[in-house]
Amino acid sequence: MTDDDFLTAPVPEPLADASPSERAHAKTFADIVDKAVSGRAPAAMSADDRALLEVATVIRATHGNAELAPEKRRSIVEDVLRQAVGGSRPAPSTLSSPMGVVRGRFAPWLVAGSSTLVAAAAMLVLWLRAPATAPTPQAPVAEAPMSWMSRPADPLFGPIAREQAGNASDRIDYLFADRLDGYRERRLSSGGAR
Repeated sequence: MTDDDFLTAPVPEPLADASPSERAHAKTFADIVDKAVSGRAPAAMSADDRALLEVATVIRATHGNAELAPEKRRSIVEDVLRQAVGGSRPAPSTLSSPMGVVRGRFAPWLVAGSSTLVAAAAMLVLWLRAPATAPTPQAPVAEAPMSWMSRPADPLFGPIAREQAGNASDRIDYLFADRLDGYRERRLSSGGAR
């Protein structure tokens, strides 16, 4: 176990002095928090430090100590007020033509309208399509004798007594032999199919 492994190290006593490695880690972490507050957070850091930095940022934000620069705050307020009174948003440089602004404003309505038209066309096709042709009548099928069909096993065994309940293997063998006799009778008789 290394000296800076905080997650698996034993928990120190509450009033114990900090070890030199804990002090060094606290100083390093304080520098990271200071850089994050000033907007210069390092891109690479350990997962533990990143989790602690996120917690510190949330705690700082909940205490109301985070403030925007006056220019940024004024810009945000002006954009929100402009949108509230019906003005257009500041257009990005990609929308240089008036057609781009119109397209941006009406795009959701165009998508909704075209999908509604497609759904209506699909419903119309389903409703107006030719009716399915009636199935052709098939030749009548001859009725099979009852001995050829599946039948209950009750006539073979009758009620099963509790003391015979564990003898299922013999009953299955008897049932299989009965079904095999029926199969042989059907397949090997002179009237059976071959």
